[in-house]
Amino acid sequence: MRLLSLLATAALLAGCRPTPKVSTYEVKSDPPAAQEAVAATPAPAPRPAMQATPAMQAEAAQAGQPTWAALPEGWTVGPPNAMRKGSWTIAGPNGTKAELAVTVFPGNVGGLTANVNRWRGQLGLPPATEADILAAAKPGKVGADEAQRFVMVSADGAKSTDAFLVPKNGSTWFCKLSGDTPAVQAQADAFTKFLLQSKLP
Repeated sequence: MRLLSLLATAALLAGCRPTPKVSTYEVKSDPPAAQEAVAATPAPAPRPAMQATPAMQAEAAQAGQPTWAALPEGWTVGPPNAMRKGSWTIAGPNGTKAELAVTVFPGNVGGLTANVNRWRGQLGLPPATEADILAAAKPGKVGADEAQRFVMVSADGAKSTDAFLVPKNGSTWFCKLSGDTPAVQAQADAFTKFLLQSKLP
């Protein structure tokens, strides 16, 4: 009898114990869009063209005006620009286009390496070392003046730049043909001939 009483008491006590509480937690992950935003690394933006200050524009105006040779077929005079001594739009094969811009700046405008790397940046190319830039330079002429020529093509081959750099009388002249690769390459001979037959002041 006593045993039955103890069992009954134990059962009663067990029934009175509170039910253990189970806590649940939800761990939220970043939404897919946020994950993609973190994972994606934006491509470097092309470098902008050099910005001319009013002082540079004043000095460029004093540099004088070149004497240009006769325009090759397919070349059209482009709109005027405060820093440009010449500007032409050029038609290439299959509707491709290029532009020739001739500018002059006082001094060396940061030096050869900085100027070439600016052009490379505009094509989405990484900077090159000074040694590589000097090795890539080709001799050229604008009229009677010695020049360094640089030919560059974007990684995808779509865009190109063919540029002549001429130091003269404390300033630097830039003759830069740029645009669609087929147009730039098709006009390479006409471009060099045009510059050779022209004359800087």
